[in-house]
Amino acid sequence: MSIDVKLARLVHTAEAPGILYGGCLDPATGHYYAGGADGYVYRVATRGEQLQEKGTAEKLWRHHDNYVAGLAWHDGVVISTGYDQRLVWTKADSGEKLREVAAHEGWVRKVILVGEDRLATASDDMLVKLWNRSDGKLLHNCAGHEKQTPEGYLNALYALAASADGQVIAAADRSGVVHVWHVATGEHLVQFEAKTFYTFDAEKRARAIGGIRSLAFLPNGLLALGGIGQVSNVDGFVGPCRVEVWDWQTGKRVAIGTDKHQAIFNHLEYLPEEKLLIAAGGGDGGPIIAFWNESLWKQAAEAPLFKAKPKSHIQHFVFDRQAEQLLAAGHNGLQVWSFTPPPTKNDGEVKDKK
Repeated sequence: MSIDVKLARLVHTAEAPGILYGGCLDPATGHYYAGGADGYVYRVATRGEQLQEKGTAEKLWRHHDNYVAGLAWHDGVVISTGYDQRLVWTKADSGEKLREVAAHEGWVRKVILVGEDRLATASDDMLVKLWNRSDGKLLHNCAGHEKQTPEGYLNALYALAASADGQVIAAADRSGVVHVWHVATGEHLVQFEAKTFYTFDAEKRARAIGGIRSLAFLPNGLLALGGIGQVSNVDGFVGPCRVEVWDWQTGKRVAIGTDKHQAIFNHLEYLPEEKLLIAAGGGDGGPIIAFWNESLWKQAAEAPLFKAKPKSHIQHFVFDRQAEQLLAAGHNGLQVWSFTPPPTKNDGEVKDKK
């Protein structure tokens, strides 16, 4: 089914306190789960009669001390991780904690599903780890990222993605460095550097900022990188939102997608059926959702195909294939975006033909 991105419209919001960082979708019910800065997991119903124009997200359970940065869904279980360095398996229908693992020695910013039976996590201890999804057994430590930026400041590991076939994973950090590993063996395959995403200001305020904040594998050995371009004002975090497409096997940049909008892309997702890349985030210029089609990496087109303005800054989103909706989590709650025409005044009415 094709999606007309120009029809993108906000159809539902659900308030939640503070910032929601990561999310996951129950594809059977359309329930979208998101993790908050307060340590709680929240939920919102996103389909059919359950969907209202405005509401409040349902507050569920608290199995983390604070920031819940990443969520993944597997067979009725929400797998979560965050600032407390733990990986937790929770039964979604009851909130029962099934398993807990001391996963890293730093903030765990991402957790993703890999293939049919694995998980991957990325942490500020600068390690990526591969786990057995069912029992939490550690399978591989994937090293390579430096703990400090070139100027000696603390580095951070923001982005993590798996290829569609589950064969490789990639991670990217604050200094713009990307590493790729083989999933089955944990073997390191490639390293390359996207320098445009990293800014260091040694004059106004000695500070290392920016970095690659999101990744998405594309077809034919390509990898999309999302974040912010060169920052002109480190205090205001002012810089253009930016996507780059790289051939990850050769370490060569293929295309650049950018816009004058001052923001950072926190999350990317690729829709293979539509050959569509979606990027979302926010910043000094306000929140943004941007769309590119395959012309970006075939013809090196720069401008987005279309842009939409969310209600607030987005940290994470998923695309619900069954409902053809984009579900987003971020500042102050959750958002549901539709790609269908808005209802007309006569929708649902029976016309009098007399």
